[in-house]
Amino acid sequence: MNSLQAVKESIPAGWTTKAGLHWLRVPVSALLLFGLGLWHLADPPMWWDEGWTTSVARNWVERGLYGRLLSGQSAPTGLEASFWVTGPVALSFRLFGVGIWQARLFGVLCTVLTLGLIYYLAHRLYNRVVAVGTIAVLLLLSIHPQLHPLLMGRQVLGEMPMLCYLLAGYTCLLLALRRSTWFIGVAVVCWAVAVSTKAQVLPFWALSLLAPFIWTVVQRRWRVAMLLCASIFATLGGVQLLLMGMNIVWQGHRVAATSEYGTVTGLYDVLAIVPTLFNRLFALQNVLVIGVPTLCGLGYAANRLWHDLHRDHTQVTEATIILRLVLWSVSGSWLAWFVLLSVGVPRYLFPATFIGSIFVAAFLYDLTDHFNVMTTLNRAIQGLLHQRWNRQTAGAWLVLLLLMEAFPLTLRTISHYYLHGEDRSAQRVAQFLDTITPPHALIETYESELHFLLHRPYHFPPDQTHVTLNHRSLLGQTVTVDYDPLAANPDYLVLGTFSKGNNLYTPVLKSGAFRLIHEDGQYSVYQRVR
Repeated sequence: MNSLQAVKESIPAGWTTKAGLHWLRVPVSALLLFGLGLWHLADPPMWWDEGWTTSVARNWVERGLYGRLLSGQSAPTGLEASFWVTGPVALSFRLFGVGIWQARLFGVLCTVLTLGLIYYLAHRLYNRVVAVGTIAVLLLLSIHPQLHPLLMGRQVLGEMPMLCYLLAGYTCLLLALRRSTWFIGVAVVCWAVAVSTKAQVLPFWALSLLAPFIWTVVQRRWRVAMLLCASIFATLGGVQLLLMGMNIVWQGHRVAATSEYGTVTGLYDVLAIVPTLFNRLFALQNVLVIGVPTLCGLGYAANRLWHDLHRDHTQVTEATIILRLVLWSVSGSWLAWFVLLSVGVPRYLFPATFIGSIFVAAFLYDLTDHFNVMTTLNRAIQGLLHQRWNRQTAGAWLVLLLLMEAFPLTLRTISHYYLHGEDRSAQRVAQFLDTITPPHALIETYESELHFLLHRPYHFPPDQTHVTLNHRSLLGQTVTVDYDPLAANPDYLVLGTFSKGNNLYTPVLKSGAFRLIHEDGQYSVYQRVR
């Protein structure tokens, strides 16, 4: 009895079983998501973007070189992700050894944290039900593999870490508005890291703070306006300080860029500002196929925001209005850029759909009478059988149509890329080459994932070749690639998905300089004819 009484007295006042279960759900959900991310983490095929980052991280750990290898010699950095992705990957290698799952571990961790942050923001800006709905939208209504957070987070890419840093900053902004102004300092650090992770986010992040800044100036909320203005300039200054700090860290660990390696020009012209009609139609088609839920959510949120911004008295607090405007601005401007200017690749839509999922969940919450399944079905039946069409019946049918389109396709995507996406051909090809080739044999390949896996010297085209190939593959332009793979005198040539899709080595293969000796999956291994 005494021990039981002691336990009862140790329970905080106001604590209930329901509250305890709620807080227990948080770590359980995080562990579940982390476990889902770790499942068969090394099995999905590595690809081109991952290879550059993982090879630099491996070189940093094994050789002390923050850069690449070219023909076995130190070479400058180039196409890898920023330090804020490459560095944590290198740390994972240091702690757990060099390998594929170790490289992807940081992305999984960022995925769990980012989902937790967006859950928190949705909870604070709406309610707990909408927060749960936001996670459901992300996991169950993300049709394309390049839009699904679980699939994107299991790759060594910059998007998920950038979103993690960005949303952490927005969370601190909310805390600064609701609790202590000092949280804005943490927000500035998070935003500076986010911009340093992917510079692509800079204009959209800036717009997300400029929009509420203008509103607060109009409303004469000078304290908040100054806070937002100061955070913009402080973040830009923080980006420069981080760059200076990285240069200090890299001293003695980097090789200076040359005219061919470490220098790229014209990349924005083929990815970020592409006014060609073909790419505009391609981007619009992608939005209408895979971005309809986001369009609906942003449209719904715009209407609600308009009313909140123009009301003198509203039930929504100032901090809530500002954060909703911030998130709507970053998601909406990103979506607008994707449609109007981007090259149209679905991957570049991912940040807009991820952040916009909050508004999709709020939109569905409103149309379904707080996610009431029976009410929604009854409204749909009333509209169909009795021709009683109004906002409620039309909304019910809109929800059903969205679910019928997105949910089955998302399940198919998960099945194909998560449950049955195993492909270890890259590992097998690397092992084949490490086994049958002499230690000093030079391998020519533009499949960067093999750079990470090989224990043989390799050679690859200059970095500017990537831009030239993008003109060919993404813009549909007829361009000539000025590159002679025989100039480095390679002993072997390996083609994979990237080089085959871009016809990079077609001329040299037609010349008869190489003969096919091995094939595995998408890879073809050729030996030099001497």
